[in-house]
Amino acid sequence: MSGSEKYQTLGLGKVSREVLERSVFPYLPMADTLQLDGGVVRFQGEIVVAHSPSIGVPLESLGFFAFHYAASNVAARFARPKHLVTGLYLPVGSEERDLEIIAGGLGDEARRYGVTVVAGHTATYVGIEAPFVTATCLGERVGTPVAPAPGDAVHVIGEVGGEAAWLKGLSMGVAGDEWKGFTPLPIMLRLQGIDGVTLMHDISEGGVKRALLEVSEALGVRLDVATDDVRLAEGVLSLDDDPLRLPTYGAIVALARSGAGEAVEEACGELDVPCSMVGGVEAGEGLVVDGETVGRLDRVDLDRLYGSFRGS
Repeated sequence: MSGSEKYQTLGLGKVSREVLERSVFPYLPMADTLQLDGGVVRFQGEIVVAHSPSIGVPLESLGFFAFHYAASNVAARFARPKHLVTGLYLPVGSEERDLEIIAGGLGDEARRYGVTVVAGHTATYVGIEAPFVTATCLGERVGTPVAPAPGDAVHVIGEVGGEAAWLKGLSMGVAGDEWKGFTPLPIMLRLQGIDGVTLMHDISEGGVKRALLEVSEALGVRLDVATDDVRLAEGVLSLDDDPLRLPTYGAIVALARSGAGEAVEEACGELDVPCSMVGGVEAGEGLVVDGETVGRLDRVDLDRLYGSFRGS
């Protein structure tokens, strides 16, 4: 049987065991032989759980983003990702090869970070127009977070707008692989070991301004920041939009006690990740960015590109 002949066109509903054993299981770091209905894992300490979907990006990057969206949210809560529950969903009539590509991308990233897959679901359903992946990540907390407080420094870590530039290129037929670097997970895992880091939050839809606004609202504090020193990714200024509102997955906002700033910068330097101390946490409420109060934020046009990439 040739390579192309071994694949099937996927019918409706759950994928067969034969297909799973050929095009899914070999690509995922399975915790154990899967049992009916669910998996079992053992934990001793506090557990952090995060769930995210991934949709609307090219097929080869779908598994990558599914893993990192969920795993980085676990890491942001000062936990080490350990296990993953995932769902792989495709339109009826998809090719089995598509499933293999998605599983391969997801499995590569899970193995890279020592995460095992403990349960999942793989199927095609009427009404699904584009492949998507759901991921629930579980991790053990490695330390007790300290509540952020007035006087903490605000850091923007990573290049801003890289995801937006990549999406724009894709919309124009330029198939770049920059997405392979769009993850905050390595720097989050590194910052977990620094005493004085009080909060980490990924920058994604809505960009830097939305991430800062979410932090301000969640903590009930005022953030006053100046972004002159924030590193912009190549090509961002040509997008004709506010760089601080562009999708920027892979970068983060981090808060740290004033005495921890040098350690944060050293950690970023070790991983060759840009780091800018942009301001501080103050008593009160609201967000001020470069002298302007930021409230409600509408989505930018580039956000609409998500969902427009339906296959490889």
